[in-house]
Amino acid sequence: MNLLLRSIPEVEASSCYSGKHLKRQLIPGRDPSPLPARPFRSLNHREWSAWLQLVGTFTLLPAALDSQLQREAGMSHFEFEVLVALSRQPERSLQLKDLAVVANGSLSRLSHVISRLEGRGWVRRKRGTRGRATHAELTDEGYRKLIATGPIHLREVRRLVFDVLTAEEVKALKQVTGRINAGLLGEIDLGTLARRIRKRSIRQS
Repeated sequence: MNLLLRSIPEVEASSCYSGKHLKRQLIPGRDPSPLPARPFRSLNHREWSAWLQLVGTFTLLPAALDSQLQREAGMSHFEFEVLVALSRQPERSLQLKDLAVVANGSLSRLSHVISRLEGRGWVRRKRGTRGRATHAELTDEGYRKLIATGPIHLREVRRLVFDVLTAEEVKALKQVTGRINAGLLGEIDLGTLARRIRKRSIRQS
């Protein structure tokens, strides 16, 4: 087991997620009054162990992919995702606030990233069709960089993920993550964003 996972104690989830325990963690040295009881299903030992492994993957995999892209392609994983997101648009262009959602980053972080990508000639900023909102557009040079980087990224994805799994495990991974993602999509309102992108694509066609 890696150092990250060893650093997280495998204790019963019922004690870790109790309101009193959490308040003691947030306010050291204070013995708070109990929080109002709210019924919930705790995690058993097997579920808790599985959750820790999943959290470890959330942390370790993006870091490994970022390190490889920095080393071999001169860009971060987030910068790569921004280029990918732009390449999927009909005009290879997207409003910055929408791009931040698609790339899963804050608008302030995206603004700094776009400035770096502009400096490399991979992206340019432009005004929208009505001259109000700022868009990011993938340049031809940026598109060529993305095409060259894609195989590098996919090679690392295969090495880190699929080369260590059997065919049956890949099938199970797809089923499990698909089920989790379906539930998550029910919690996040992506309809407004999808309609906005669709309307813009129609206007530009």
